[in-house]
Amino acid sequence: MTNTKFKPIKINLTEEEYATVKTHARKCGLTVTDLCRSLLNRYHPKPMPDTAYRETLTQLYSLYQTVQTDEAAAGLLREIILGFEKRALLPERSAYGSHKPVGN
Repeated sequence: MTNTKFKPIKINLTEEEYATVKTHARKCGLTVTDLCRSLLNRYHPKPMPDTAYRETLTQLYSLYQTVQTDEAAAGLLREIILGFEKRALLPERSAYGSHKPVGN
């Protein structure tokens, strides 16, 4: 086990900026600290999916159960499900120097 020492960083934000960061962190299911760490590593977390996403995913999994015996159809549906989850859940990664506003 490593002995990691954390170093605090203090930044000053306007009330509006702080509210934006805090709101986006909450929507992503993260703390403000975790959101800042993600952004420092060039990851832009996405907000947690809504109920329509979960309902669609449930329907896709149900459909997958019905086509499991057909390997070609099951493979295609697996790719669709994984692509759907990836697009909705995985944070996007940006290049250094690109400026993407938090919360957009």
